[in-house]
Amino acid sequence: MAATVIEVRPASIRVIALIGAVALLGACSSTHSAQEQSDAEQLVAAAHSAGVAPRLTVGVAESLYGTSAPQICDLLDGGVSSAESLLVKGNPAGRRPKIVTSDAITYERLVVQTYCPDELSAYDDLASGIDATNTTR
Repeated sequence: MAATVIEVRPASIRVIALIGAVALLGACSSTHSAQEQSDAEQLVAAAHSAGVAPRLTVGVAESLYGTSAPQICDLLDGGVSSAESLLVKGNPAGRRPKIVTSDAITYERLVVQTYCPDELSAYDDLASGIDATNTTR
C-alpha cells in the first residue's frame, strides 16, 4: 500500500488559521443578555449588602451563572441524592472534615434566591445539615 501525500499550500494554511481565529474570537466574545445582566446586578448587590463576596462583579456573575445558574439550580431541582449531599456536607465519619464557612452558605443562598427562588427550601434543607465555620475578616 502506498501512502497518500497531501500537499498543503500556504494559502490553505492561512485560511485554516483565519477560520480558527474567528472561531476563537467568537467563543471568547461576550454576548450577555439583559436578563443575565439584571440577575447578575441583583446578585452582586445582595452579596455586597450581606458582606460576602466583596470582589464579585457583574461581569464575573454573568460568566458564572448566565440566566439560570444551571450548575446549582438543576441539582436542586432534581433533588439532592445522599451521595451528592455527602459531597456538600463532608464525610460523616469525621475523617477529613470539610470546612464550609458561613459566608459560603450565605453567598450560595443568595445565588439560589436570585436564579432559582423556587428551590430555596431545598437549599435551606441541604444547608441546615452543614456545621458552618465562622471566619474573621
